[in-house]
Amino acid sequence: MKKKEQDIPTIIIDEHNPDQNKYELLKEKLRYKQALRENSKKIDHKQVRLNIQADALPSKTFFIMNALAAVIAGYGLLADSTAVVIGAMLVAMMLGPISGIALALIDARWILLRTSLSTLSLGVIMIYSIGVIMGLIHFDLPITNEILARTKPTTIDLMIALAGGAAGAFAAVSPRLSVAVVGVAVATALVPPLVASGILLAHGQLQNSANAFLLAFTNMIAIQVSSSLVLWIAGFRRGADDEVNSIWGFIKRNSISLIILILLAVYLTLNLIQSVQKQLYETQIKQEITQNLNVNNNVIDIVTFDPRNDFTLVRASIRGDTAPTSTEIEKINTQLAKDRRGHPSYLQIRFIPVQIIQTQPLNTVDLNVQEAQELSIETAN
Repeated sequence: MKKKEQDIPTIIIDEHNPDQNKYELLKEKLRYKQALRENSKKIDHKQVRLNIQADALPSKTFFIMNALAAVIAGYGLLADSTAVVIGAMLVAMMLGPISGIALALIDARWILLRTSLSTLSLGVIMIYSIGVIMGLIHFDLPITNEILARTKPTTIDLMIALAGGAAGAFAAVSPRLSVAVVGVAVATALVPPLVASGILLAHGQLQNSANAFLLAFTNMIAIQVSSSLVLWIAGFRRGADDEVNSIWGFIKRNSISLIILILLAVYLTLNLIQSVQKQLYETQIKQEITQNLNVNNNVIDIVTFDPRNDFTLVRASIRGDTAPTSTEIEKINTQLAKDRRGHPSYLQIRFIPVQIIQTQPLNTVDLNVQEAQELSIETAN
């Protein structure tokens, strides 16, 4: 029931009144109380449930927007453009069905669960298919770093997905936050790895394709679990028995998702440990090579690692004036650290001699050969 105008408190300000500051302070206090009331609005559980259920439906909008997001993300991946990949998520709508699964599990609404799973599955198949088609159409384009970045899932990706899912669920239940903004962040973790997996499958890179799909699957599970937890804490619990309202009730209803999440966490943790060990090994090797060979105007350009059955071949590209000798390489081999398998590391050098070319005499500045060499090397650094 709306208040009548005469019932609404009104403050009349007289500009010539010496107590003007007191009235201004009173107005600020009233505004502050109004802001507190606005910020403390209770959650409309019924409306939130309706919104989540509507977003979980397999609508035309859902498929059109996600298809466009997949195309934009695919070209961003092929062009190796991070900005385009992120921009593609402005039109993605992958959070809806995952939130529907989260709500269905804690509310024990099995019809909603089937609908949400169906919508999510159809969306994943569509996005993945678009990735495969784009990979076949642009088969001549190389696999970029943006694509390969989605092929090494670790625990860090899992934690990001958990935080994103919690943010999405919190925005869904909060009357003052927009789900769309959080949906962009969540979609970023879903659409690019699915498209990347499809592109890699089209190129026949089955292992990398599987890893990219594993990243997308991990994100889905993590987002669903964290969304369920936030919704459960916010009071979305159908049923009045003690089991429904206890944490054990939440665990029971999300048992399958939690088991999958734990298994993924163990596997991704092992991936993270291996990744850290590999990075430490490569950094140590590069430092040892730099200390021994980055001398006499020589500059190390690229260092690559080629694991073999019984050893790791370290290839270094060096340009400069004086090529290292076989004796120097043998001495460095004795100092190189063993790889992660405990096998020795052997160094192979590709030396590129530097030749200084200038007019004779040099009209602009008088440089002798030594000065020209030092200048060229210094500029290259």
